[in-house]
Amino acid sequence: MAEIRLENVVKEFGGGEQAVKDISVTIKDGSFTILVGPSGCGKSTTLRMIAGLESQTSGNIWIDDKNVNNVPASKRDVAMVFQNYALYPTMTVRENIEFGLINRKVPKEERKKLIDEVVDIVDLRKHLDKKPDKLSGGQRQRVALARAMVKKPKLFILDEPLSNLDAKLRTQMRAELIQLHKRLGTTFVYVTHDQIEAMSMGTDIIIMDHGVVKQQGSPMEVYENPTNTFSASFIGTPPMNIIDRSNAVNVLQDINDTIQKVGIRPEHIHISTKPLNLAHCIELSATILSMETLGAETLYQVKTDMGVMNVRSFLTPLSNVEEYFISIPYEKLFAFDRNGDTIKAIVFDIKEEPVHVFN
Repeated sequence: MAEIRLENVVKEFGGGEQAVKDISVTIKDGSFTILVGPSGCGKSTTLRMIAGLESQTSGNIWIDDKNVNNVPASKRDVAMVFQNYALYPTMTVRENIEFGLINRKVPKEERKKLIDEVVDIVDLRKHLDKKPDKLSGGQRQRVALARAMVKKPKLFILDEPLSNLDAKLRTQMRAELIQLHKRLGTTFVYVTHDQIEAMSMGTDIIIMDHGVVKQQGSPMEVYENPTNTFSASFIGTPPMNIIDRSNAVNVLQDINDTIQKVGIRPEHIHISTKPLNLAHCIELSATILSMETLGAETLYQVKTDMGVMNVRSFLTPLSNVEEYFISIPYEKLFAFDRNGDTIKAIVFDIKEEPVHVFN
């Protein structure tokens, strides 16, 4: 296993463009850490620097208290799995798994033993003599995982390994990777742009945007306590509703001067066909713009005096009536300052009775 520390790491490309901007993070020993963010945020570049495939422009990278700034990728005891699998088409599954061991001059009997140890873990024993073109996408990904596992590395690097799979297979492979991590107990560093993968798989999440770390914490920490508007709106499906002060002040007339934006998670909004008169709530009349029924939940997009908002409900879908209402609990509101940072202090004058804002 391995702890990874990045200290003031910067990566510049041609023209002085910074893909990674002075980041300092610690990836815990034995964790399943997810680097997540939109395309171009610097997450894959960060991963490649940890692996030794890219060198940083400045800063230090430590693996297990060893500075690896000048250590080549082949000497970092890192195994890598990528989205394109990179399997040799003319080799069988066994030969693909074995190839790296041969290059490392591992004796034949030891190679056989190592392969025998991993093939059952990834359910490949009956496919050992097949070539990649006879395998499904999920089976090819398992071959790539097995090839990494036989090296018994202290660090696994995975760069969007599930992006080429269909939705059903991605769900299955997510579960298998979680189980694999628990079984191996090795440090996993995993890159994805998919926040569902991040929330469902990671023990720790690092959210990145424009080369900067916006927040780090467990999945529920970053979900329940976002430190800025980017984290708040990136994590969550649908994302948090972020309401500009100009819309919020119409309803929250006592809004603190430091507040520039207000946030509310879609699942914290109650929607109904009549006012609920809930204590400590803002109640607004609403017009339903769209409704998606997804079985266990229904997603609404509604128009209100505070703007257009997403609502997530686990109740029976509403009947088609002319007038709807939403209730927003004061205690579930987030407040953000002009920099987009979360304001932690109590900033709303919570009313005992519901605040009605009906058209």
